[in-house]
Amino acid sequence: MQNQVVPARTKSLLKHIAGDINQFYLAGGTGLALQLGHRISEDLDFFSEKTFETEDLVSLVDPDKIISTRPGALNCIKEGVKLSFLFYEIPLCFQVHFWEGVNVAAWQDVVAEKIKTISQRGAKKDFWDVYAVIKLCASLELVSDFFLKRFENSRLNLYHVLKSLVYFEDAENEPDPILLPEMKSTNWSQVKHFFEKNVKNFEKALFR
Repeated sequence: MQNQVVPARTKSLLKHIAGDINQFYLAGGTGLALQLGHRISEDLDFFSEKTFETEDLVSLVDPDKIISTRPGALNCIKEGVKLSFLFYEIPLCFQVHFWEGVNVAAWQDVVAEKIKTISQRGAKKDFWDVYAVIKLCASLELVSDFFLKRFENSRLNLYHVLKSLVYFEDAENEPDPILLPEMKSTNWSQVKHFFEKNVKNFEKALFR
């Protein structure tokens, strides 16, 4: 794992709560950055395929501030770190990794989730993350395969997914992620150009 992507306070917090969140796995941008080393990421996004009682989780985590709660979901802040916990019944396809006492979803599963997230409302960091995977780890076709495999039973509208990959309006005014040497020479215009240039390749990969 690429420890340098996670600020010290995030690692410190993980050590405090790891033993209380065994049923969850870490995914999201931090889960991906730990494996790619492409950017700094401090938020912790946890998922569980098993249901949980939100009130019980609040007692275990003991957050400094609760942002929102609902059945199967908790968003909060503890020690300056934003945490999210979500019941998510779509199973992982790849073996998890173990880091700092927590399970971490494999990058293949995380990038699949990132594409789904882009189809719902893509943040700038989500486009950066998918771009980084394709540049550093796997081909566009393989990334598309991971997405199709993970969500094969989810009845997603693939035409909408495809359109979302070149829809940047919501992301334009967001700050760029803090990039590490692996991606330091890349800018937002290059990321957008990559998706626009490859939209036909994504179409072939998603609809073959």
